[in-house]
Amino acid sequence: MNTRETQETTRLEIERCDDAAEWDAFVERNDGPPFALWGWGDAVESYGHDRWYFVARDGGTIAGVLPLVHMESRLFGSKLVSPPFGERGSLVLGSSRSEEAAELLLERTRELADDLDVDFVSLRGAEIGDRHGFTGSSRFVTFRIPLSDGAESTWEGVKESRQRQVRQAEDATLTYRVGERLSDLKEYYRLYLKSMRGHGTPPHSFDFLRILWDRFADDGHLHLGMVEKDGALINGIIDLSLGSSVHQWGVITDYEHRDLNGGSLALWKSLERAAEEGCEVYDMGRTREGSGVYLFKKSFGGEKTWYDDSHYFPSGETELPHPEREAYDPIKRAWKRLPIPLTRVVGPRIRKGISL
Repeated sequence: MNTRETQETTRLEIERCDDAAEWDAFVERNDGPPFALWGWGDAVESYGHDRWYFVARDGGTIAGVLPLVHMESRLFGSKLVSPPFGERGSLVLGSSRSEEAAELLLERTRELADDLDVDFVSLRGAEIGDRHGFTGSSRFVTFRIPLSDGAESTWEGVKESRQRQVRQAEDATLTYRVGERLSDLKEYYRLYLKSMRGHGTPPHSFDFLRILWDRFADDGHLHLGMVEKDGALINGIIDLSLGSSVHQWGVITDYEHRDLNGGSLALWKSLERAAEEGCEVYDMGRTREGSGVYLFKKSFGGEKTWYDDSHYFPSGETELPHPEREAYDPIKRAWKRLPIPLTRVVGPRIRKGISL
């Protein structure tokens, strides 16, 4: 048999996966991010989006996966995103035939995008650059904090001004605890609605968070940190973890008490817990360089890292969503004036179409 025949008979096959256990086993085995787990797609599907989770198979063995979700909205257009609402996901590759798997998965993605006639494809955190028909971009930055040397070393990497804020929060009789029950998630969600309104941002549905809780909490992939004053929640943080990495995802604040520095205490406790549990790195999540959130995160140390996103435009390049576009400012101001019960009802109907 000649080389060409061998290549043809051993070509990887691209399939749409329907086996959650097999999918998760591959993602976990190859140190993928939690946003690539099947349960994340379950939460996204609660909004009515279509899931296209592709696997590249080498016989019966998975060589790579690419989770895609088709998001279609009259307000925000049609797009394929990997992953919606998450920091990074997209390609997760094994140790064998990884380049071939990536090429075929991206080829299948372009075919699907053309068939669905989407405005664009967005692969978040995909380090593929300008190849395979995709265009690379770096619009968001994070800070990756090393944890391998333990909590004490991590603390030493925090700026002194931020260390003082953590101590002040503890001296202000703030208490920190871990949320372990569904009732804790409900308490978190009540403050989440208030916090999102303060940002002028539509909130996720409670069902979205509850599905994440159901899929991830018992397996240790979701950690809920809560800071309270006199028994009332004033700061919260949701971390998602898988393998050696922890990803900050849902940070909330009661702005009436922000001078108590509960946010600094919540983040430090997340870092301390992750270090004590043997995690190697804490990813602070996406932010815009130079923003107030950027400066806050920077003060906890870590290495500044750009997220490498990749995009495919079936009908020619279009403008990508920009959350800080000035055109959105009047909408944000109006949202901040809405009653919270109304934002809870209306917000998720809008939020489901925003992939960021």
